[in-house]
Amino acid sequence: MAYCAKCGTLEVEGQKFCAVCGAPTSSSTSMAPMPPLTSNDMSGEARVLVGISLDPPVQARWTIFFRSILAFPLFFVAIFISIAALCVTIVAWFASLFTGRVPDGLQTFITGTMRLYANILAYVFLLTSRWPGLVFEEGTHDQVSLSIEHVSLNRAAVFFRILLSIPGSIVSVILSLGSYPLLFVMWVWGLVTGREPVPLHQALALVLRFQVRFQAYAYLMTPTQPFHGLMGDGESSADLPNTIVENSETPATSSLPTTWLVTKNTKTLTVVIIVLGVLFYAFSRGRG
Repeated sequence: MAYCAKCGTLEVEGQKFCAVCGAPTSSSTSMAPMPPLTSNDMSGEARVLVGISLDPPVQARWTIFFRSILAFPLFFVAIFISIAALCVTIVAWFASLFTGRVPDGLQTFITGTMRLYANILAYVFLLTSRWPGLVFEEGTHDQVSLSIEHVSLNRAAVFFRILLSIPGSIVSVILSLGSYPLLFVMWVWGLVTGREPVPLHQALALVLRFQVRFQAYAYLMTPTQPFHGLMGDGESSADLPNTIVENSETPATSSLPTTWLVTKNTKTLTVVIIVLGVLFYAFSRGRG
């Protein structure tokens, strides 16, 4: 069987043009074997692996004070990239309905935009010390790493993805609302000490990971709902040692943990974030 190399749609015998993207199917350059997927299991999970140091870095106090201003240019660029990612996701939605998968090129582009989003959000959340710049590709000195397994998708789940994303979107809003008070505490704490406490750092990191995983689900990058691991992947046997991660020595991508063992205090703070988020969400809905 042959597939369109441009969008990955299965070629119908005798068909002269691709039914999805319109590329000619008679040209040998237009058709190619379908690239292998990470998994052929239609019902399997696709892991969204987010890596970040669970030990808070030392940060210059002036960068903490001006963090919003320093991040503004990144947000400005990210707005336009997000619009492009939305358009690509629409194309991926139609392609997935026909082929049961997101074409490789679209998967790569959306993953790159999500990597940019994760790095910007981590910087705003005071989880990283270095100005991230525009990070689309994986590097050896990333402060935040992201990899997504490329698997087949259930066409029915693709068709109803907006409805299926509603529970995750509600939790995403709740976590965002609940994280604002803790983020203010982190901002003040960082101005005084230059380094965030471990439980606050890890709790905000868990919020970051959920937001990235929800975005991956909404963008058709994974068939897996984002709720697993909301409270971490396990409990650390003890609090992290008081080691200092200097600004000039950001951990390499390979050293960033993607299985997160967090402290008891981190889980408690995550519950506090959820409770505060529910209260703020209920209050905002009540006023509306």
